[in-house]
Amino acid sequence: MLPAKPPLSLSTLLEESKRLNTHLAPSAIPAVSRGLPLLEAESRKLVARSSRHAGAPPLHDPRAHSLLAGSGVDTDAMAASSAPSALLSAFEMLQPSYDAHVETFLAQQHELSIVNAIEESELSTLDDFDRCMTAHMQQVWEDAQKSLFDEVGQHHPANVSSVPAACFDLRDADAPAGVAHPRVARYAAVVRSLNDARAAVATRAAPLQFDLLSALERATSESSSELMSKQIGQVWGLIARLAPAAGGPAPAPGAHVAGACKYLEDIFVQHVDRVVAQYPHDADVGGVPSVHRKIEGYLKVLFGRLGRAPAFLEVFNNDAIWAHMFMLYRCGYRDQLLKYCREMEDVINDSDPGFVAHLTAFVDGSPAIRASDMSVAAASLEDPYKAALYSVLGRANVPRKTAAEVIQTTEDYLWSALVRIRDADAIASITAAARPSSSLADLQALMLKFGPAHFDPHNTNPLLYLRVLLLCGLFEHAVDYLLQVDRFQIEAVHIAILLVHLRLLRLPDQADTDASASSSSSAASAGYLVDTNDSGLQAFDFARMLAQYAASLPASAADDAVSYLLLLTLPADSAAIDSPVAARQRASCENAIVRALYDGRDYAHFVGDIQPDGTRRQGFLERYLPLLGISSHEQFSQSIIRKLADRSRDEGRLADAVLLYNLGERYNTVLAVLCKQLGELLYVYSTSGGSAIASVVETMGLEDIDGVARAVLTHYKQREHISRVLDSRAVDTCSTLLALMDFLSLHRRGAFEDALQVIEGTQLLPLSDVSENTATSVAAGQYAERVRSLDDSITRNFSLILLTAMDTLSRLYAGLKESPFLDAVKQATMLILRKKARCLMVFAGMIQFRMPSDTYAKLNRMDVFMN
Repeated sequence: MLPAKPPLSLSTLLEESKRLNTHLAPSAIPAVSRGLPLLEAESRKLVARSSRHAGAPPLHDPRAHSLLAGSGVDTDAMAASSAPSALLSAFEMLQPSYDAHVETFLAQQHELSIVNAIEESELSTLDDFDRCMTAHMQQVWEDAQKSLFDEVGQHHPANVSSVPAACFDLRDADAPAGVAHPRVARYAAVVRSLNDARAAVATRAAPLQFDLLSALERATSESSSELMSKQIGQVWGLIARLAPAAGGPAPAPGAHVAGACKYLEDIFVQHVDRVVAQYPHDADVGGVPSVHRKIEGYLKVLFGRLGRAPAFLEVFNNDAIWAHMFMLYRCGYRDQLLKYCREMEDVINDSDPGFVAHLTAFVDGSPAIRASDMSVAAASLEDPYKAALYSVLGRANVPRKTAAEVIQTTEDYLWSALVRIRDADAIASITAAARPSSSLADLQALMLKFGPAHFDPHNTNPLLYLRVLLLCGLFEHAVDYLLQVDRFQIEAVHIAILLVHLRLLRLPDQADTDASASSSSSAASAGYLVDTNDSGLQAFDFARMLAQYAASLPASAADDAVSYLLLLTLPADSAAIDSPVAARQRASCENAIVRALYDGRDYAHFVGDIQPDGTRRQGFLERYLPLLGISSHEQFSQSIIRKLADRSRDEGRLADAVLLYNLGERYNTVLAVLCKQLGELLYVYSTSGGSAIASVVETMGLEDIDGVARAVLTHYKQREHISRVLDSRAVDTCSTLLALMDFLSLHRRGAFEDALQVIEGTQLLPLSDVSENTATSVAAGQYAERVRSLDDSITRNFSLILLTAMDTLSRLYAGLKESPFLDAVKQATMLILRKKARCLMVFAGMIQFRMPSDTYAKLNRMDVFMN
């Protein structure tokens, strides 16, 4: 007999069951264990399902049952109808779902992941939107701030102290207030003549033949004092020497150096002639002196009362030969210098045997000379004129202090530096070894480092530093500097115009302008200078200067202001017609002119007008359309007139918008603007009452809006060429709005019968087709379908229309009801009025758009009163 097995415990059975599948391969799906929380959740689900389908009636509060039963509510039927709806699950708190089914669990996790991703995307989108909106608002604020500072004459508020006063003061101190200086009118006449010449050749590919420099010189001499005319005349003469050849290619950087040297040499010749003429006895040059006699006479006066040259100079036959040769070269007489050296070769060889060979090679462009001819003894440079001549000829590396006694004035210093820059290639070609040569960039940096205080410490001659900057090729800095000098601001503007015309002024690209505008709040640049992409170079903001100068002109000179703005396309004259640069400059000019015309509002003068007989009168601006690249009236209408009209419409200038759209032959847009404004007035009347209409009309700048609309609509209908292109829907909308204005006006005056006839004539409300045989709902439904196609200017005011129409019916009904004699005709009329009111109520319920909540209450109250 086998021994009895001990009873198995639950834990033992569990362990054995786990070992049953140990021989099988491990499954990829993890085992799902049912714990006590999972079992509890499953049991609760079973209980919920069983209780929901058991059909047991829910418990009710007896008091609620009695209350509802007293009001005629069948609580049992209501409970039976709502039993299938499980409303608790719709509002229950979300709890973790315990499910033993793997697929269901994975589906829930997948849905949960999707929901979380959507929520994170929404949060990220909201953050991006907030960040972009903040950046956009900041940019808008900076643009508005920049525009405001441009108007008042300050551009960079971050460092106002470094910014010159750009608000041009064009008043004449000796004239009454508001009168501009005579120079303004003189220069403006030159600008108009320039634009006339540019417009004449714009359609042809011919170069411009207008001599702007001579015209500006005449304007200066005719309108300025003698002293100022002389000072500015020197500037015009300097620019004339620096100007490139007409019709040639754009000058390269440094191309002005030769002209600058020639200018400095010419003014030195004038200085020599002036000194000789001033001291004729000391100079002793005779009646018709030669060049050499003038130089000798000048040196006599220069050496003073000694009667002879100083002892430290090399002299031959009482003639300081090195001083004589330096003065010849200083005056630009290179050929005479070479001839003089050959005549004095024996004497010169005693001092420097290789000098004549060096000078011959330098002047004639001969090949490199021998190294022996380049050797110079240091002891032979005791004569300062010899040292100065060697320095400018590249003969030797002469210390600066050696020639300091000769190079004393600003003009002498600039000439010596510019001559070395000009002749750097010639010096390098005749020297055997490379020598360090002066750089134009180094000279420019040095002059900027000195600043105006070095050349004009007492601020008595600001034009000296201007000439220094021009001679060094710093044209942008020169104009920017002169704009800071109050008494020469007018001339500075026209110097800039001349330099742009001569293609000497560097202008910023669009990217440079945008970068300067974006950095204006953090780092202020000086005046009108703009940093460019080229390292170390700055451009001049020509467009901003012209815009500010045009804005500073008096209101009576509006034509001149537009003429100056047309100069914004001046740089495009030398570019190809279809180049991006020309297109950008013309677009900038268009925008500036639109702003100026919008501020002045003299549209009839500038863009033309339509006469009563239908003919069109040309405006001032149309004469210069070729400068803007506009070749047709349609293009002019699109580029200028439409921009003005759109801005006037957006800013609420209704009269201007109507005038401009009509001038641009956009007749349907005129009707759309009128419809919008009429709708606005109706809306204001519905929200504020009739007393607010007068103030709104005054704000819009139009005293009789419906009168203008009627006149325009009548004018359009009478013109066959206009009526053919009109949109019938726009005409109907405008006519309906005008009828509504008449309806409201008659209602305010108490003419209710006439008001009812007008509103019935609009066919907006189901009032005219109501009779004894017409079903109310059918008539209301037909009119409700038409409402969907109405313009927004009408539908947004439908609450006002309905209430006013119902009030009209109510007042007519009340008048008949209070009549002492109530015959059959009056009773029939009252019946028709009641039926119209009932149809109006049904119609109001069929409208498929939102109206104020109290509209239906007011309609119902008046309808109850009548019925």
